[in-house]
Amino acid sequence: MIEQLTATGARVGEIVGHPPRVILAIPGELSPEAHEQFRLSGISIWDRTWLAANAIKAGRAGEATQFLGASSAGSPIEGRADDLLKQLMDVAPGPNWMKYQELCREISEFLFCPPLSRPIWERPNFSSVNRRDLILPNYALDGFWAYLRTRYHADHVVIDAKNYSESIKKEEILQIANYLQRHGVGLFALIFSRTEPDSRLLYTLREQWVLHDKMIVVLSDADVSQMLSDKKAGADPTELIRQKIEDFRLSV
Repeated sequence: MIEQLTATGARVGEIVGHPPRVILAIPGELSPEAHEQFRLSGISIWDRTWLAANAIKAGRAGEATQFLGASSAGSPIEGRADDLLKQLMDVAPGPNWMKYQELCREISEFLFCPPLSRPIWERPNFSSVNRRDLILPNYALDGFWAYLRTRYHADHVVIDAKNYSESIKKEEILQIANYLQRHGVGLFALIFSRTEPDSRLLYTLREQWVLHDKMIVVLSDADVSQMLSDKKAGADPTELIRQKIEDFRLSV
């Protein structure tokens, strides 16, 4: 999105003869990390918080409420989202893997349940060789998760949590790919990772998709922070996963 807005701004600048002010106006709420990325690129953000505050200043609070919906300030969902985000920032990458794993369970349950069923914790397969950190049964009848079950055999959503200070490696991708079986948990998984994955991992993810129909999505701290912000603002947190899958498919 930053690339698209920057390119559009450059074309407009050529037409009008001076650099324009580039603004992204959205009814949702961006995470602090996303705000910083846009700011460093010279793009102003008018999100839900900005629009609501300036509508009050302009005497248009009623109209803003019709567009944005009622504020969720002080709601249990908002408080829970803030608490989980703080916990995420407080858990240092590295040896605190058990604490991070437990936190990822709480975040997954908060973001996805319902419609997904509550997580099953560290379930081994029949041979007790493969263990999955978390499994969320998917019995959704409609919407995003129902589509994933139909298209990507996501009968269960397998989640692995990696509390590494650096990018996960190819081995971690292959490890969770080994868990995914068409006649077992299904062929869809999420990996929670503290950092953005190394660009070279894209080849491994493509290989698993093209050769084995296994769709594996990596979620960094920035992604999780954005999904918590979306949930807090009343938006659908799975929109980020949908967009990551779309971007991945278009890159194949």
